[in-house]
Amino acid sequence: MAEPSNPVTPRPGEGAHAVDPHEVRQETMIAMLERERRSLTSSLLALSILAASFAFYSAPGLFFGLLALRLLSFLITRNAARHLLDSVRHKRDPFWPQALMVVSMAFTGVTLGLLLVPPPPGSPFGATLMARATVLIAVTLIAVTLAAMRAPRDAMLLSFCGTVCASLWVFPEVAEPAIALVAVLVVIGIRVYSENAGHHIVAAARVLVENRQLSEDLAEALAHAEYLSARDPLTGLFNRRKLFEQRENAARGGQRQILTIDLDRFKAINDRFGHSAGDRVLVATADLIREQIWNLDGDEHLGFRLGGEEFLIILDQIDSDQARSFAEGLREKIAALSERENGLEAATITASIGIARWYPGEELDEALQRSDLACYEAKHAGRNQVRAAA
Repeated sequence: MAEPSNPVTPRPGEGAHAVDPHEVRQETMIAMLERERRSLTSSLLALSILAASFAFYSAPGLFFGLLALRLLSFLITRNAARHLLDSVRHKRDPFWPQALMVVSMAFTGVTLGLLLVPPPPGSPFGATLMARATVLIAVTLIAVTLAAMRAPRDAMLLSFCGTVCASLWVFPEVAEPAIALVAVLVVIGIRVYSENAGHHIVAAARVLVENRQLSEDLAEALAHAEYLSARDPLTGLFNRRKLFEQRENAARGGQRQILTIDLDRFKAINDRFGHSAGDRVLVATADLIREQIWNLDGDEHLGFRLGGEEFLIILDQIDSDQARSFAEGLREKIAALSERENGLEAATITASIGIARWYPGEELDEALQRSDLACYEAKHAGRNQVRAAA
């Protein structure tokens, strides 16, 4: 996508954070085009004042024709601004809408310059003064409105200044060099002022983008902190803190089973293959737990890492036979981990699993104690086994 080149380039050192310049340009463009869209009232007021002033001219026909031309340029410019704003907001290529905006603003400058042609003889001085003052004010307001859009703004100022100067040669018999000089000086002043205003607008857009970026970063950090507050950072399973929250569900009805899983002789794996290999075993075990849980019906099943090589699962709406079948399947998959993990082919990876039913109204700690005891019995019986609490 072509980048909008109109907004004033931010000055070095503006903004303390590294922000995407594309976003700054986009926000600047949107701000400028929104200002142009809201200028409808002032533009219609200027046209009304000009129409009232020309009505007092001795021969107003030509000037009403020029005023109609100005109205046409106004409508063309608003349409171009609408298309450009739409392309910027929807992140489409703004090249052609931007080119149309430049051309329409150049046409605007020409129509405004034509309104300063010498009035017909006998026209009231007050009406002439009012018309010329309104034109100069309109040029100023348009330039300031689009202060940070260099190309459209400068196209309007240059075409306006060129049209006024050209009138000296087109109407030499009634030419007013003073008016042309005033117009040139006004254009120079407007150009300098609008350039400075454009930098301030870009700086405001940069602050807006920075604040939005900081808000997004903060939201991401808070989400990450919330995630870590309930999750084990190594395996991604829930942690002990999340387990303690389950105490509030003690009185809940239904069949729930608690499985305590302890990897057998895990210290020997760390000692022989290193702690990085041990971490890989823990992560792989956690992945198996997640996989097995996802294959069960229901979405209330929870997996935890309690610390070290100890894991825990709470199965919801599962009877004892289903829990036993689940535990046996998990045990077999854990025993096959050494065949899946590179570098651990010679390792013996097994797990002892204890099962206990969490009865309605029973405290979680009581169910956990019975599950731990069943896991101990599995280890005492030779490891790599499943035992259910009585």
